[in-house]
Amino acid sequence: MADYNRSEAYDLSLFAAPAYKPDVQEAPSQPMQKPRLVKTHKTAAQIRKESIASAIHTLKIFVVAVTLLTLFGAVLYSRIHIAGLEKEAVQIASKIKDAESENTRLVMQLNSSISRERVDEYAVSVLGMQKVERYQIHYFENRDGDKVLMADGELFEDEIKADKDN
Repeated sequence: MADYNRSEAYDLSLFAAPAYKPDVQEAPSQPMQKPRLVKTHKTAAQIRKESIASAIHTLKIFVVAVTLLTLFGAVLYSRIHIAGLEKEAVQIASKIKDAESENTRLVMQLNSSISRERVDEYAVSVLGMQKVERYQIHYFENRDGDKVLMADGELFEDEIKADKDN
């Protein structure tokens, strides 16, 4: 148990090089030849047809590019416009909030200025009025109904009483 520095407990064969050899292809002995370009003789009609096809292809690419740029510009413009409208909506909401708080303040000021005590004080001090006493109140009872004396001396009785009689 005293000899702990020995390597007999380790299997070092796991770290050894593999026993098999991978298949390696050998390089060809002759260098690769470049493919030959074969020139074909084209007629004027074929060359014209190819140039027209090339022009149409270029025009299609240009139209697609312009369409995409236009759509991109439209989307960008609409987003900028929406951002402006959102900013305006926030400003309007802020103005509404300010107006509501001002309205609340004015209503409270109005309510405090027309309290019953202030009205009584104004009537007595400025207008010279007095409070009514109980002995100054008289109640009238009309037992005969409403009657009106016209300017020509004719008596006009209440229509309600006339309707009751019918």
